[in-house]
Amino acid sequence: MSPLDDEPMIEQETDFVRPYLVTGGRTKSKVDGLKLETLVQATNKPTSNLRFEAAKVAAQCSTATSIAEVSAHLSVPFGAAKVIVGDLIASGHLQAHRTLEGNAPDDVQLITRLISGVRRL
Repeated sequence: MSPLDDEPMIEQETDFVRPYLVTGGRTKSKVDGLKLETLVQATNKPTSNLRFEAAKVAAQCSTATSIAEVSAHLSVPFGAAKVIVGDLIASGHLQAHRTLEGNAPDDVQLITRLISGVRRL
């Protein structure tokens, strides 16, 4: 009997679900133009009919949340999060907020805050 035999077995959680199962094997979103920084927010539509990851996303997005945050919260790649969010937008459970178009915003204060935040990293 080795010293390791006396140690209790530690059970590992296996909540991992393959991204292709989460998206039903789809790789394209039902909504075009979703970006990493796109903010989405839950609408007032009832979520009682949503299941699994879709229900988690709808609950998480009670306040404006980026698709990058949704991806991190679900522990799925961005593409899978984009498919889930696109489905929820198409069904009316989420709404997407307009993101800035073009190269950079004209707001000097915003750019200054961004630079300051990066320096603190």
